[in-house]
Amino acid sequence: ARVKSVIRRSKLMRDISPLTGLPGNFRATAEIGRRIAAGTPLAIGHLDLDNFKAFNDHYGFLRGDQVIKFAAHVMIEAAASCSPTTFAGHIGGDDFIALLHPDEVEAFCRRVMTDFDAGILDFYDPADSLRGFIDIPDRNGESRAFPIVSISIGVATNRTRVLGSQWEASSLAAEMKEVAKGELGSAYAVDRRVG
Repeated sequence: ARVKSVIRRSKLMRDISPLTGLPGNFRATAEIGRRIAAGTPLAIGHLDLDNFKAFNDHYGFLRGDQVIKFAAHVMIEAAASCSPTTFAGHIGGDDFIALLHPDEVEAFCRRVMTDFDAGILDFYDPADSLRGFIDIPDRNGESRAFPIVSISIGVATNRTRVLGSQWEASSLAAEMKEVAKGELGSAYAVDRRVG
């Protein structure tokens, strides 16, 4: 029993992000599958940072890691204000996932965006913060302005459609994330199509 416990704990620890301490891909995928199979009300939020690569290139990976930790903290705080079954995960890089009740989506997304936008400027040098962008040379050596890092959230739910699998749910959330990315600054988009 002790060996089985150690093996199980070892498997769980391998799927924890060392940077954020949040569960990773495998646990998120398993949790989505479990909730879909149970037929419980479900919303899947795919969160992604906009203009993060430019920030990371400009300021370096150490400050970039701090922004990822900050985003995780914001998401954890927003999840804590939801029901206890809310799941927050870090699926890699600057991508996160949240599983929650569809009734909590709007409040969760607004809280994440508000808190993220309120704190992100703390990671910029004062001059860049005042300008509202960072200036980075592109591959041709020409200067290009990148806006302040923002957050986009795409949400899929089983409120108006049946989610047949974790892959379908993930695909719909990613599609909605691209819709949110089309907005200027932090934004979210919820799939309300009937299917």
